[in-house]
Amino acid sequence: MKFLFALLFLSATILLNAQEAKYGIKSAIIKKDVVAMGQNVECTWYMDDYGKKESTELTMKTGGVAGVEKHIRTIADGSSAINIDLDMKTAMKMKLPEKPINYLQLTPEIVEKYKIKETGEEDIAGKPCKKYGLEITQMGQTVQMSVWVWKGLVLKSETSSNGMVVMVETAKTIDETSAVPTDKFTIPDGIKLPE
Repeated sequence: MKFLFALLFLSATILLNAQEAKYGIKSAIIKKDVVAMGQNVECTWYMDDYGKKESTELTMKTGGVAGVEKHIRTIADGSSAINIDLDMKTAMKMKLPEKPINYLQLTPEIVEKYKIKETGEEDIAGKPCKKYGLEITQMGQTVQMSVWVWKGLVLKSETSSNGMVVMVETAKTIDETSAVPTDKFTIPDGIKLPE
């Protein structure tokens, strides 16, 4: 279970970084299906101001078949991410190990560092995506990824470790017209961030 949470956090940190505009659309609410270590997770990604504001909300079952639903929100906060357990009413701020990749501004240094290669094109959720292969090392672990990118947004990713696919995220719907609720970028009332 700890590995699953670490894997989901890795995924969220790849998505989240509020330092610069990095997407080719102003705002979106993207619903994704995630399968991580055989467990299904619902993910909603909120993005506004061309990526300067981002958060993800995960809903997953813990404890097996008769498990309890768990709700987690991760908010980008500059070089950090705030993880909020919406059920336990707790929050924790974590420094991001590295700045996430900006697919609209791939520099030769980034391409070399992550061994990024364009490997094709495919439509995901009705959007034409470029597919890239890359390697990411975080917290001492190297994973191989394939990502499908549209206007800088990762609409699908497959993460492999030791030759085995351990997580697949796939966008199902992309809403570019609805206003993104501002409360998705804040810590809910009644939850305190430890000093």
